[in-house]
Amino acid sequence: MTAATITAVPELDVVEETEPEPVRKPWRSALLAALAVWSASVVVHLMVGALAWLTYRGNGPAPGLGSIALGWNGWDAGHYVRIAESGYHLGPGFPAFFPLYPMLIHAFDPVLPGGGLVSALVVANAAAFGALAVLYRLADHEFGPRVARRASWYLAAFPMGFFLFIGYNESLFLLLTVGALYAGRRGHWWLAGALGALSSATRLFGLLLLAPLAVEYLRQVGWRPRLIRRDVLSLALVPLGVVAYSIYCLVELGSPVQFSIAQDQWGRRYTVPGQAWLTSVQQIAGHGPLDKTTLSAILDAGTVLVAVLLLVLCVKGPFKFRPDQRYLVVHGAITLVLLMSTEVAGRSMQSAARYSMEAVAIFLVLARMGANEVVDRTVLMIGVALQAVFLVIFMAGTFLVA
Repeated sequence: MTAATITAVPELDVVEETEPEPVRKPWRSALLAALAVWSASVVVHLMVGALAWLTYRGNGPAPGLGSIALGWNGWDAGHYVRIAESGYHLGPGFPAFFPLYPMLIHAFDPVLPGGGLVSALVVANAAAFGALAVLYRLADHEFGPRVARRASWYLAAFPMGFFLFIGYNESLFLLLTVGALYAGRRGHWWLAGALGALSSATRLFGLLLLAPLAVEYLRQVGWRPRLIRRDVLSLALVPLGVVAYSIYCLVELGSPVQFSIAQDQWGRRYTVPGQAWLTSVQQIAGHGPLDKTTLSAILDAGTVLVAVLLLVLCVKGPFKFRPDQRYLVVHGAITLVLLMSTEVAGRSMQSAARYSMEAVAIFLVLARMGANEVVDRTVLMIGVALQAVFLVIFMAGTFLVA
């Protein structure tokens, strides 16, 4: 038994660590933990990817590894590769994809074999490793190393977690978002602002970082600061990614809001908060239980609902966060509210199941609950099983999990 204080939670028969174990080299621990999670994830994805061919190849010739990688780069991943190779003059819908990820693909393409496809996978996996390490550090700082280890595993085992390891910008966005939150929490405001700017150059939702960073900044300096500190200007860095892309759109594409206009090509629009979620639930009516419309609605609306319930546990109950950790709740709440207010033509809340994992607070509260062994094993088993199924569906080119 260590000297750490142990608090019992009778309702769930949970023992939760309230003090971190002494760690002399916290980043070393984070990197080693991330390496273990990343390695296990890649091995599982390779195995599932190889076996996935059995579902639609039958007795045909065995595919090569390149074919498996190609299956990982379907849907939006292909758009990012095309932008990296040819720029934004490909069609009216392409400016909807923000530039940082294609820029990195383009930068690494000349030094890597296999073209933009391989470059996209390398960038995504490098970012995934970084995201796991930074999430570990954030969780360790807030709740200790045991919670940090579980949070990293839970992120990788999330049903849509495979998007972190394929040719999407999900892992890059998560790395920059969690990095900005962690830097702000530690008081490194210029770094937080810079990471926020890169986040908003990766995806428009990077602007959401302004709210949690502002909340944490005011907590640190006082809600009624006597002096105005210069580092408050660091928060103004967050929108610079969008501003820079807007300038590019004006010069090259003719409109500073071309990225917003391009969303019309995909039928994306924003509603009052919660309307998109209700629309998604209503789409179930009139369809069979195994209809693709029904399954996609259950997937998106159900995942968001579970995320909302977990976020509620961050503010109420035995696992609620401390008042000084409210910046995490603010970020999670804004992310989920925006998801419940976004509709896409033909499928309300499209990709909401994937975007839900950006609300990192849900993994932290789930990791605290995972101190109970039954909860821990259940989360991992359900998460890995669903992820394997969804990866097979994605590789088959089905719109269900695009």
